[in-house]
Amino acid sequence: MQPEQSIQPLNVAAATLLVQLLLITLLAITASLYRGIKPSGASTRFLGDSIHGQVQLRRSPTLFVALASFAALLISDELYSIWSPIFQGVGINTISASSAIATVFVMDLFLIAYLVATSGGSQSSPFLPALFTVPALCIFLRLPPSMFVSFAVIAAVMYVMLLIQQPVHAQASQVPSAFMAISCLFLSMFTGYITRPVAINELPKPNPVASAQVPADSSSQPARSAP
Repeated sequence: MQPEQSIQPLNVAAATLLVQLLLITLLAITASLYRGIKPSGASTRFLGDSIHGQVQLRRSPTLFVALASFAALLISDELYSIWSPIFQGVGINTISASSAIATVFVMDLFLIAYLVATSGGSQSSPFLPALFTVPALCIFLRLPPSMFVSFAVIAAVMYVMLLIQQPVHAQASQVPSAFMAISCLFLSMFTGYITRPVAINELPKPNPVASAQVPADSSSQPARSAP
């Protein structure tokens, strides 16, 4: 059996749960690094708090998105079938794995757009690489083409809309941007690796001996005479 034939929606939903945990963790670490920067120049504002011109990251929807996305995945048909026997007699409405994964990525896009908008826009926000990582994750996690194309378009529209936003400060350090960019690269590589199809060196090769016997056998048969 080929590896991609053994992959079930349950495997994809579980992989999405792991990828979502990693993505939220990277966003939280980047926000922590960004919070520790003392920007120079004009007064700044980030996520609703600004005290004496210094960035104060105190409120963020990251935790809410994390909890909501985990809940959406846990009530998918595949993951619900795992933990539902423990809660006998308690029934809830479930959704398909593809719908749950799509819901998670929609929340991720809006969360990242919010973080980008409140940290300088597309011109200087350290969260920008995450905006373009989400459509790639959709491909790796086997969402339908219509979905990951739609997510790519949404990400592009968000980028253009946030590009016209003027930065409210000059960022003093590039550490958050470098961390976010490198982390998104490794996250994409990790997701692509665990969901990879069969490699080219593992594809079955045609048997030249068997293919050569076919025309030989057909030519060895005597030709029938016309009636």
